[in-house]
Amino acid sequence: MLRRSAARRYVELGKPSERYGVAALVAGWASLLPPLAPAAALLAVAASLLGTFLAGRVPERYAGGRKMVFGLLLSLVGMGIFMVEAHFFWRWKVNQAYDARVEVTRYRLSLVGDALGRYRQAIGEYPTLSGIMAAKASLEPKYGALVPSLDAFDGAISVDSRPEGFTLSAWPPPRPRTDWVPPPIVVRGGFQPAPAPPPPPPPEAPGEGTPDGGTGPAAPAPAIPAERGTSAPAQEPAPSATEPPGAP
Repeated sequence: MLRRSAARRYVELGKPSERYGVAALVAGWASLLPPLAPAAALLAVAASLLGTFLAGRVPERYAGGRKMVFGLLLSLVGMGIFMVEAHFFWRWKVNQAYDARVEVTRYRLSLVGDALGRYRQAIGEYPTLSGIMAAKASLEPKYGALVPSLDAFDGAISVDSRPEGFTLSAWPPPRPRTDWVPPPIVVRGGFQPAPAPPPPPPPEAPGEGTPDGGTGPAAPAPAIPAERGTSAPAQEPAPSATEPPGAP
């Protein structure tokens, strides 16, 4: 009896509507786009639940169960892609914020170093102090309108100043979601040593000044004076060029 009445109504009303199945399918495809994934997935789930409920209560007017199931599967895939991309995007933003804090810490250390440099220009040497609070008391407001006492991670800045120079340091915390501990950020300043004098020129080698690079003519040997009481041996005259060789 119930089957006959349902079949009669199906014939009278025509083909059952699949509007909720189509809506769930379109929302499932839209959920593959990361910006639309949350809203589209929610819409696909709502359309599938409502369509399934109406198809169970009035099957002769509503249908489209396969499209609803396929839309739900697409929405699940879209939400999975959205969660993966959101995870990597969040990690990138966290690392970007960490790097920005490191740069802000360097800038704050440079402000303290500039104030110490102005103190040296006015006094002639750096102050003798230890600790950021002692530095603030000595530098503000004459040498620095605002001397920061904390780094960008809310840690105290370490100051160690002597007349010949200073050392500023800060210890950033470990990078988020890792066990890597970064090295401390250190800024040093002080008097620069005078430049070393240039090395002396190498000694010139003997005969280096001649044009051909040779040793040049040999200097004549000095004459050796004869001893007292002795006469120098007479030198034989050189043979004349006109005399034949062997002549007496």
